[in-house]
Amino acid sequence: MPDILDVFEIKEEKNRVRIRFSSAMGHIDTACAAVLLFLKSRGPKFFPHLFAVNLGLREAMANAVRHGNKYDLGKLVSMELDISRDQWIRMKISDQGPGFEWIHVRDQVAPDEADHGRGMSIMRTYFDRFSYNKKGNILYLEKQVL
Repeated sequence: MPDILDVFEIKEEKNRVRIRFSSAMGHIDTACAAVLLFLKSRGPKFFPHLFAVNLGLREAMANAVRHGNKYDLGKLVSMELDISRDQWIRMKISDQGPGFEWIHVRDQVAPDEADHGRGMSIMRTYFDRFSYNKKGNILYLEKQVL
C-alpha cells in the first residue's frame, strides 16, 4: 500500500492567500497563523477583525477535516482569503466530502452544555454574510472592514 502524502501548501499574492492541506487537525494552527500574518502585514485596518477571522477559520477548517473529509489524509481542505475588494474580507473553505444539508441547521442554536454544533452561531455572530454551496461542502464567509 503506498504511503499517503501529507500536504500543506501556501500560495500568497498581493491581496489573496490560498492554503490547502491534508485532512489533519494539526495543519489548522499553521494555516490560521499564516492567515493572521498575511492580514497583519496588510495594515492596521484588519487588526480589529483578526479574532473573528481566526475563530471562523478554525471552526470551518475543523469541520472540514472532521465532518467533511472524515480525517482522510488523502482528501484536502482548501482555504482562500481575498481582500481585493475594498472594505471586505472574503473567505472560502472547502473539503472533498459529500457535503451536508446546511439549510436545515442554519438557524439552530446549540445548548450551552453542548460540546459541538456551534458553527452556525459563530458564523452568524462574527461575519456579515455566510453561505454554502448547494452540496454543502464549500463555506463562504464575508466580513466587512470598516
